[in-house]
Amino acid sequence: MSIAISAVLGTPVGLRLLQAGYGLCAVLAAFPLAGGHALGWPAALASASGGVFLLALLSCRRKPLTLDISPVGQIRLAEYKEERAQKRAEAHGRQRGEARPAPLPQPTPPLRLLPGSTLWPSLLVLRLADGQGRVTEVLVQRGRCGSTAFRELAVACHAIAARGRES
Repeated sequence: MSIAISAVLGTPVGLRLLQAGYGLCAVLAAFPLAGGHALGWPAALASASGGVFLLALLSCRRKPLTLDISPVGQIRLAEYKEERAQKRAEAHGRQRGEARPAPLPQPTPPLRLLPGSTLWPSLLVLRLADGQGRVTEVLVQRGRCGSTAFRELAVACHAIAARGRES
């Protein structure tokens, strides 16, 4: 049985909406605290700064990830390149009269699925480690990568986890 799959993973929309809601509530809760509440200005300042921090994090764009699983069960995780940064670099090279080809993406090392991974029907929390022992955690929700791609990804992760228990 082949378990090969490639899925593009991004930040779930629901998570970003929840973060925006929490940030807005924290900013709005600062107004009553600053009024005549017993906690006063320090609590209002803490609430407002926490809310602004959450809202500022929304403006940071997170690059989508590509999760590739080969037919033999090797896992590779790669980030998409930022298109705007690549276009800026190409334009900068043209201004200086250089005609450099775009650099090829570096091959990513294979990863292994760690025992602490959570494989639920609508959520996958994958703990992946590389050869040096660095651990990466990836959150995959059902609605983000398409229902068929999520199902195939979940089946592939279950198969890899079962192979890991056998050895």
